[in-house]
Amino acid sequence: MSAIPTRRRAFRAVVAGALSLVLLAGCTSTQRDASDYDGTEDNFLEGCEAQAKADADVEGATVIESPKAWCACVFDAIKADVDFDRFKEVNSELRDAGGPLPDDIQKAYDSCDPGVTSDG
Repeated sequence: MSAIPTRRRAFRAVVAGALSLVLLAGCTSTQRDASDYDGTEDNFLEGCEAQAKADADVEGATVIESPKAWCACVFDAIKADVDFDRFKEVNSELRDAGGPLPDDIQKAYDSCDPGVTSDG
């Protein structure tokens, strides 16, 4: 079998990948950082619920019985107790470097009753 079809597929993949990056960069360049909690609520809740559901599949993990209600509680607790600039700072740090939640953010999570059961 000739290497030409393989090269064509590789070339198309590279071109498609480059085009995707250009399109993605164009879309993200128009987005602005949120200036208050109202601009972050939907994304926070979506990410929190997805993570809570994914964690439910991990053996020995704590299962959140109602991710939607629990995440709403967590968001409200963060909003009430953590300055928005601090919230943005923590979000950036975790996105860039990962790691555990800082105590002030963890306190908000701990303040909500997840109605949990232990899986394992």
